[in-house]
Amino acid sequence: MATRLSAKYFFGSLMLAACLVFTANAADAPAMTAATGVKVLVDGKPPLNLDASALAAMPHEDLTASAHDEPASQWRGVKLEDVLAKAGVSLDKPLRGKALASFVRVTAADQYQVVFGLSDLDPTLGHTQVLLVDTRDGKALDKDGPFRLLVPGDKRPTRWVRNVTTIEVVDGGTTSRP
Repeated sequence: MATRLSAKYFFGSLMLAACLVFTANAADAPAMTAATGVKVLVDGKPPLNLDASALAAMPHEDLTASAHDEPASQWRGVKLEDVLAKAGVSLDKPLRGKALASFVRVTAADQYQVVFGLSDLDPTLGHTQVLLVDTRDGKALDKDGPFRLLVPGDKRPTRWVRNVTTIEVVDGGTTSRP
């Protein structure tokens, strides 16, 4: 009888310890909550946080586009080059030299990432149209937002990033050699 009772206490204590360990690890896990803004990071510049009102105050463009088998939608957003300019990266002069190795990395809430060469966005080089959209068919984005990246010229929408949280300009010109 005493053996059964001590076994119950042992297994009960073991379950309690397991729950405590699980709770501690869950607290350290990254949160998968919806982003309320986009953080724009550029080396040597203070981080720029764009919330819905800051993005709404910027010049918007409209476009009609569709992804996969969805019907075409009316999207509205800000050009990525305008977002970068607000963060201190100007593309009003042609890129040259070391700047040609820089790239823009866009990260989603689920850590999905895409990359654009800064030269792809330069109006004198690639001039790829990229929009950070905040509305679809006149309504705020729901499960895809609050912000989504659209690249209407892509044949496949693999760079149409949902739930954008971070845009960073990375200096690709730095290399480490053995």
